[in-house]
Amino acid sequence: MNNLVKRILTGSVYVAVLLFAVTKPIYIGVLFSLVAVIAVFELKKIYAKQDIEYDIYPSLIIGFLCYASILNAQVTGFLLLSIFLYFMSQLFRQNRNTLQLLGSTLVTVVYIFVPLALIIPIGFYSGTYEYKLIIGLLVLIWASDSWAYIAGRIFGKRKLFERHSPNKTWEGFWGSVLLTSVTGYVLAQTGFGLNTKEWMILGALTVFIATAGDLFQSMLKRASNLKDSGNILPGHGGILDRFDSILFGMPAFYLYFHYISPLINS
Repeated sequence: MNNLVKRILTGSVYVAVLLFAVTKPIYIGVLFSLVAVIAVFELKKIYAKQDIEYDIYPSLIIGFLCYASILNAQVTGFLLLSIFLYFMSQLFRQNRNTLQLLGSTLVTVVYIFVPLALIIPIGFYSGTYEYKLIIGLLVLIWASDSWAYIAGRIFGKRKLFERHSPNKTWEGFWGSVLLTSVTGYVLAQTGFGLNTKEWMILGALTVFIATAGDLFQSMLKRASNLKDSGNILPGHGGILDRFDSILFGMPAFYLYFHYISPLINS
């Protein structure tokens, strides 16, 4: 089976699973919990390649308590206690780089667990869970990547950020801003819950955030001399390779719905 066929099959399953999972909060909560675990182990490999010390199991515990506290504020006390105990545990450890350990744990929580947990609060933005809103946001993320690739292939000349991603171009980026905004317009006309202005603004915003997420992940891999973060997704690499735009996108969407959207619609 050649790589193109692998990419198509894996991509189709990936999209189908995500679209099914977002129909109910419990499904997406469980799926993204699994995604978080796999992503943490991929991040561990990246850290190891850069000789960065890392406590993977405390990171998982603190990460899941943070994940749970975003979904249920009553868990926040356990999260704070776990952080306090982890900090205190450093007093009894010898010959360890404490700042690296604390920093790598913080990155794990902020980069992986917080964004993945935010998808459910975003779905409840209107008070009841709106899975079509989540589907629309995912469509924008996928459209952003696809339009950037197509526009870059046709018109690309000037490199966007060659040091981290030599294939990205300014023409692909701005082409994606235009076409992803058009994708937002289409979503607005096909019953995805928001008005035309909001979907088009989100379309343009998505390109900036998705591009930043992709560049950030490329930076981590290049610093670690890795082509892919993992190999769990045949033809696509690892979980971090596929979720890089989502990891940057969900915090941006959360901020949009809670702080920008009220201003637009006031």
